Amino acid sequence: MPAQPPRAVLPLSHPALDQRRRSGRRACSLAVTVRTGGGDYLARLLDLSADGIALRIDALAPLRVGARLILIHPELCEVACVLRWSMHPRYGAEFQATDRALARIRAFYDSLPPGLGEII
Repeated sequence: MPAQPPRAVLPLSHPALDQRRRSGRRACSLAVTVRTGGGDYLARLLDLSADGIALRIDALAPLRVGARLILIHPELCEVACVLRWSMHPRYGAEFQATDRALARIRAFYDSLPPGLGEII
């Protein structure tokens, strides 16, 4: 049986990890659709902030950092995002939305129960 190559582990001071905490996040678990140039993927929204999201896509999605995606959810409608980090099956994206869409996101964020899912 061939040896498995070691998995890459990011150090705690890695820039990809430092950037993702610009604002408070709230944990959630919402079924969403992620639309990419390569198709649509079912995903699970894991947390939400005023700046972006973390999500889980179990399907092997060919997503690369910098890819443009559309997050689709009934309460958020369609929100443009840019993929900022990728550690399959988890991904992080930054909102690239209009002021109106950002207001919907903020209202949805405010509707999530504070405390239980607060991630700082």
